[in-house]
Amino acid sequence: MHKETLQLIPCFNVLYSQVHKSQIRNPKTPNKSKTPISKPKLRFPMVLNLFLLTIFLQASPVTLHFFYSPDCGYCMDILLSDIPTLQKTYSFILRKYDIELMQNYRTLELMEQNVAEPGDDLPIIFVGDSVFYGPQRIREKLEVTLKQLTKKASPVRTNTIHVPPDTAITGTATVHTYYFYQTSCRECDRVEIMLEVVERHYNAVVVHAHNILDNTSKILFEGLALRSNMPESERLIVPAIIIGDDYLSKQDITLQHVEALIEKYRNGAPEYDVSQFVTAEQTILERFSRFSFIGILVAGLVDGVNPCAFATLVFFVSYLLLIGKRRRAIVLMALFFIIAVFITYFAIGIGAYNILTYLTGLNIVARIIFLAFGIVAIVLGLLSVRDYFLAKRGALDKMVLQLPLGIKQRIHKNIKQKTAVGGIVTGSLIAGFLISLLEFGCTGQVYLPTITFMVSRAGFSLKPVVLLILYNLMFVVPLIIIALLATLFSTKRIAKSLEKRIPAIKLITALLFFALGILLITSVR
Repeated sequence: MHKETLQLIPCFNVLYSQVHKSQIRNPKTPNKSKTPISKPKLRFPMVLNLFLLTIFLQASPVTLHFFYSPDCGYCMDILLSDIPTLQKTYSFILRKYDIELMQNYRTLELMEQNVAEPGDDLPIIFVGDSVFYGPQRIREKLEVTLKQLTKKASPVRTNTIHVPPDTAITGTATVHTYYFYQTSCRECDRVEIMLEVVERHYNAVVVHAHNILDNTSKILFEGLALRSNMPESERLIVPAIIIGDDYLSKQDITLQHVEALIEKYRNGAPEYDVSQFVTAEQTILERFSRFSFIGILVAGLVDGVNPCAFATLVFFVSYLLLIGKRRRAIVLMALFFIIAVFITYFAIGIGAYNILTYLTGLNIVARIIFLAFGIVAIVLGLLSVRDYFLAKRGALDKMVLQLPLGIKQRIHKNIKQKTAVGGIVTGSLIAGFLISLLEFGCTGQVYLPTITFMVSRAGFSLKPVVLLILYNLMFVVPLIIIALLATLFSTKRIAKSLEKRIPAIKLITALLFFALGILLITSVR
């Protein structure tokens, strides 16, 4: 509509000019006064032009700026399906920008300067005064925005941003650029595209990409961070870029900043090897020990006071007393029973950690796993709150998060069978192993979300063996205490005392589940 309106203006001007000349050559009434004929004032074309121009301005087209990557499936889906559907209903100009081209990526960053909180998802759409990141946001808001913009005359964002020309890099030496990322990191996806653009555009730039989940990459990152004086609070946090003695992290990573560093190191930025940073691993461990161990210890302790775990041990000790075992033999059997529990849970933890680490190497799988375990943890937290109120009323048999009666009976049967045959050590180890497997459906409710949380935090995965040993040591501490008390006091008295504390244990467990759930869900970026 706007093009046709604009084209009418010169047409009307030409037509009016022809009519005007015709009137001068062939006047309908004779000029008897012999006075010169004056040219008529051109008021009509001026008014007409203003009228048509007003129509044009009111019909000013909406411009939709669409930023995408050809490798982005969601981008192509929206570009080839959603956009054509909207074009059938709403009139707008579509401008497409492949951000794998340097000029287009610069345009994107310049347009984002007016955005309060730039996002990371692709595709990105600018229309009017709005910007939408990612397919979900686009499908929720774009049509509503187009409807409002095309209904009324309003200021429309136009592509008037001046994109500066390329800055020549005079040096020819290699600029080694170190990029640290993690799977399931949305910010990393955007940075990766930008660095691919940079590497294609600048022949001197060589990008070394390192997955922070790899232990060697962690040590290299720490070593480079020490060289560049990166604050401890920003180390092992991705995405991060280090060039020479300078670093960029998180929100500081922009094309403009990267190009500034390339210019700074136009005479070359050195290449590094992990062997150059022999003290980096120790530095990580020292820093890591200050804040990582506490959370793992707390989780292990809370899991250890799980009624599922110590109820079985109380039965184990009371059974040994019932069949007339001496105190020394009971302590020894309880000790090996607990050792078997520790070894079994540690082995399960190592296996689960390695499987989860492998699976989370795939971006989409990592997000699904972290989100799924986060939701499961929240649900378990809600069930623990329910169990808390049931325990407060004394309805322990109605609690959801406990071992089914059939499994309890099977555990008791195994204890009787395995301690009846074989020696003290062998029987206790076998009983501890089998019972740990049977109990895992209950005790694993805390264990698996904790392991998943360890995987989701890059810094936690440097020494998973150490963390799992600590977790399981804390897990068996309550069992050791109960075993010792059971040899000194009546098992009925101990069981009754523990029952009184079940509501508090359930409440603490609920808080732990909620904390794990929130941390896992927020790690899905």
